[in-house]
Amino acid sequence: MKKFGFLFAVMASMSSLLSCTDSNEVIPMGQGTVLSRSASGADVVLQWNTEEQTIDGFGVAQAGWSDYLYAHRKRNEVMDVLFGQDGLRLSILRGEVFPHYDESTFNIDADIDLSLDDPFFDTDFSAQGNEDAEAIAQRNGQLWIAKKAKQEYNVDKLIFSTWSAPARMKSNGSTSKGSLKRSSYQEFANYLSDFCDAYESIGLPVYAISPANEPEYAADWSSCLWLPGTTTLGPFIVNNLGPKLKQTHPGTKIIFGENAQWSAILGFVMGSKNYVRDILNLNYRITNFPIIAAGHGYIDPVTKKDPSIEPFDKAESKGVPVWLTEISDPEEKYDAGMTSGLKWAKKFHRYLCEANVGAIVWWAGALPDGGTTEGLINIEKNRVNYEVTKRCEVFGNFSRYIPVGSKRISAQYNSELGYMVSGYKYDKSYTAVAINPSDNEVTILLALDGAQIIGNLQGYVTDATRKWEAVEAVQPTESGAYVLTLPARSVVSYTGIVQ
Repeated sequence: MKKFGFLFAVMASMSSLLSCTDSNEVIPMGQGTVLSRSASGADVVLQWNTEEQTIDGFGVAQAGWSDYLYAHRKRNEVMDVLFGQDGLRLSILRGEVFPHYDESTFNIDADIDLSLDDPFFDTDFSAQGNEDAEAIAQRNGQLWIAKKAKQEYNVDKLIFSTWSAPARMKSNGSTSKGSLKRSSYQEFANYLSDFCDAYESIGLPVYAISPANEPEYAADWSSCLWLPGTTTLGPFIVNNLGPKLKQTHPGTKIIFGENAQWSAILGFVMGSKNYVRDILNLNYRITNFPIIAAGHGYIDPVTKKDPSIEPFDKAESKGVPVWLTEISDPEEKYDAGMTSGLKWAKKFHRYLCEANVGAIVWWAGALPDGGTTEGLINIEKNRVNYEVTKRCEVFGNFSRYIPVGSKRISAQYNSELGYMVSGYKYDKSYTAVAINPSDNEVTILLALDGAQIIGNLQGYVTDATRKWEAVEAVQPTESGAYVLTLPARSVVSYTGIVQ
């Protein structure tokens, strides 16, 4: 939830986009043949046999905003937008291991099926400063959302991050700031395992759990300071949490990293990439457990620029999946239109193609308008109205058309021309997501190298007036390529099959 606040400046270091290269191989062409770049003369070539990361899915967090969605009278419609077949089809839901749980039950026995006319929903607990009542509403809301996501939409990845351990386990006796007491390491590991026990007992298995959200920053809200090296988070995972979960929940993965900025601040002040690197370097036994390296994608609050979007080299070298588990922009003025949509489509592309992430989780799915772009869906505090933003819809151009388990494949093109294209394959099908941020329509020739195409390419366009609208299927040319017309200021997802 409240994720910005580092008081350091980050120098933006924008990674270059993919550029095209030439192939000297000459292969006969024609519909149904295997193409090479030099033979096809295409503007964009997807390399079927050049595989990159596995795509584990796309998702949203609700965490501390679960109470607002839970209370909304059109909550079922909003859930449909996020997880339904006619919506984003998200496969990941990120929640919170709240520090205010009663760990004997973890709230699983709560009565969450209240009528929406119940007076319980008419109170803005946050505005009143009623922390106990707000905590109950958050716990109940999270349980309701998780149950619905799993039972009605078959969301297969329920993940939970911890902003703070319970106050009694902390060095300062508070859920804000402070650190975990060394004497509480095993107690906290048991606490996280017990949380998994509780949720699994009601049919909500925990896919992954993170002991530390944004561990570098001791914030005024729920937070806990962890250092990456040989003294705190790494040893906690290796000596306490890992062995405990291996015994009780061997299939549950451990997420670590999750700092606010993706890469180093000022080129040397930690960030998620270096934090992950140090933990892997100094705690070699951590790879004995199922782990996911993660980072957040926030701008620096001083420079208002992005840190560099780049791969987690150390994690990749050890075969550890890398996820983007939180991203939005609390500094960006609220914009539900295509300007914001295109900004975020380009960032999604860059994290997938430059940082090689296997999952993107947006912060947050649905939240009340705070004048920023933190939500994909804006739910009004009147509990009736809501607005689906264009950043939500362009997210769907990725989440709806890239199947979980896909492999990203290399896309070769001239990045200086302004458009962006990424490719993904799953069994005999493939997806290309094309972004045209310019004010003019663009026509490109797209070819697939290394596999035999079959039939037409179907496109689904999102722009200022359309949402995932199916356009006329594109027939291959005699050379076996596709002529694609990208509307101005649009994102188009294309799907096809190979022999």
